[in-house]
Amino acid sequence: MRQGITIPLEAFQNQHFVDLVRTAERAGYMDAWSFESYATEAFAPIAAAAMLAPKLRFGTAIVPVFTRPPGLIAMSAATVQQLSGGRFILGLGTSTPVIVQQWMGVPFEHPLTRVRETVAAIRSAFRRDKVTLKGKTVQVNGFRMSVTLDTPPPIYLGAQGAKMLRLTGEIADGLITNFITPATLPGMIAHVREGQRAAGKDASAPLDVVCRIFVAVDEDSDALRTELRRHLTAYLTVPQYNNFFKEIGFEREATTASAAWNAGDRKAALAAVPDRMLEEIYVFGSVDQCRARLAEYEKAGVTTTALQPESFAPDPGERRARILRAIERLAK
Repeated sequence: MRQGITIPLEAFQNQHFVDLVRTAERAGYMDAWSFESYATEAFAPIAAAAMLAPKLRFGTAIVPVFTRPPGLIAMSAATVQQLSGGRFILGLGTSTPVIVQQWMGVPFEHPLTRVRETVAAIRSAFRRDKVTLKGKTVQVNGFRMSVTLDTPPPIYLGAQGAKMLRLTGEIADGLITNFITPATLPGMIAHVREGQRAAGKDASAPLDVVCRIFVAVDEDSDALRTELRRHLTAYLTVPQYNNFFKEIGFEREATTASAAWNAGDRKAALAAVPDRMLEEIYVFGSVDQCRARLAEYEKAGVTTTALQPESFAPDPGERRARILRAIERLAK
């Protein structure tokens, strides 16, 4: 299993970003994966990190297909691929209606079709074709990217539900996921393999499965569990994630939390998330406990991690010190 880190982290903005990237590479991590929701965008941190760490592989986990047109995504990906010397993976996904429609003001419609059409347009742009696509969700008329790539970036898809997982197998080069438990991953991979077979691909070929995992080393307290509960509840109340948590065995918790939240009872929504759910979805405790849990993910089929180490120390400097220490201690 390739060991990777999430960049940037909240405690490592500005000049501290350098410490995060260089510590990860020095400790032997192989990957760094950015993300995009309501903090930093996804491409710039990778462009910066590529200048700092000549050995790391980089990827986006994920860039929403709704908030940028395919031509702009292709140009951004090509730029980072060139700056990194061919070490980049373009991770795409739908994101959620809250982020796309409410926050960014873009209609969240026909997500499967949008992903399929966006990937087709980007791949055509990577080949320097003249891209003309009159799709259901994507319209491109005569775009040609004037960048020559020795090796186009692989395209991975972020997926959780069965339909998107099968689409991943059909059109993508790898899978990105999060909030999973080791017990549920094999079933998800089975859907990807179904998509591969439907597309005439070799369903026995190796599959890169990237998993973003929240990690807190040497931290297991009431304060930590309170923060994790808040974090998880924020996702439980999003319909797409709520459905996913139901599918992976948390139907009662997801139903109760969503109903309480929609009724305006935030306290009851938080109370609906039991410790067992936190312990199955997050990785925290002693370094040995964290290592054992990560080994379970590897056994289940995760081939690449994008660890998101966190600390809840009140002082920012202490938080950074604890996170860097955790990164070093978790290194293989």
